[in-house]
Amino acid sequence: MKIGYFTDNFPPRIGGVATYSFELPYYFKKLRPESEIEVIVFDRQLNPDQPISISGVKISRFPKNSVWQTGKIIFKIIKNSHFDVVQATTFFPVGFWVALLAKIFKVKSCLTIYGTEAVTHYGSFLTKAVKYLTLLMFDEIAAFSQSTKKLMLDRQQLNKRKISVIYPAISELDSERIYDVRDKFELAADDFVVLFVGRLVARKGALDLIKAVALTGDEKIKLILAGGGEQDQLEQYVKDNNLAKQIFFAGNIPHEGILNYYQAAQVFSMPSFFDKNKGDIEGLGIVYLEAQINGLPVIGTDSGGIPEAIADKVSGFVVPARDINALADKIKLLKNDQELYQKMSQQAVDFVKREFNWQKNIDQHLVIYKKK
Repeated sequence: MKIGYFTDNFPPRIGGVATYSFELPYYFKKLRPESEIEVIVFDRQLNPDQPISISGVKISRFPKNSVWQTGKIIFKIIKNSHFDVVQATTFFPVGFWVALLAKIFKVKSCLTIYGTEAVTHYGSFLTKAVKYLTLLMFDEIAAFSQSTKKLMLDRQQLNKRKISVIYPAISELDSERIYDVRDKFELAADDFVVLFVGRLVARKGALDLIKAVALTGDEKIKLILAGGGEQDQLEQYVKDNNLAKQIFFAGNIPHEGILNYYQAAQVFSMPSFFDKNKGDIEGLGIVYLEAQINGLPVIGTDSGGIPEAIADKVSGFVVPARDINALADKIKLLKNDQELYQKMSQQAVDFVKREFNWQKNIDQHLVIYKKK
């Protein structure tokens, strides 16, 4: 089987989409070595000093220019490469052109959908029309969660047979200890560290988490926020409420350094909620999986696909979105009940290895690739 993966979000860029766009072809080749795989990457900033390679996989990089230029390149590749399957791991413009040209050249086509990029009601008429047309043209759609699939079926008139739920897989992070995070923030050995990893935008719930840590009334509970975005507003809130000894901002962390943060923390939380103004909701939350594979019990909310990423009361807790009291209660519980904490820590690792492994992910992709 010859497969072409198309994306405009790929390492050395960081983030869940870039990581998944790299790991999907990597593990497909590793687990199905007889497959012929090519990855086609469109990137605004090609960096020859940071080459990314996959053994046995051809990676072709092109500058990301205009929508039309992207289409011309994809036209030539699909026309001349004789793929059995093409898959886009990003939506527009790459996904649009892959879907259209796969139809023209009669190639099986698949699209990965992470969250609300395909289901939001927001945007101009033209934007919504192009999104809907793109979804219609793809033969198969792989949604990251049951929540995302349900939203797509509720908001778009699509054949439900073409939408499959294929959960992302997660592998244990492998990186050298670049620095000791606890030393960096001058944390004591008995400090209980809650970690947040994500963009510092309102719907990710960083402010709710800051308020929850403050509400615990326990100065030994510390919070580290890793990620860029609306940091200035959050820092001002921390300053105004005299929380500087409890709340720390790490800024953007390169992917090779994030393991250091998971190793330094006791609990992970990203209490996302539905942003009604932007129609934005969490599709699943790969960071929950990363935290659990590293033995961190997690505290998430009942928003979007988050409950699917957590074994509630087993690997962590699911609390109502925007419920700061419930967040604070679960943080205190995990700090004060060591037996429960240790049990959840091990169950978190077991849960992710069982439910979010690459063998399962690749097997499910093969099913949709071969579906008639």
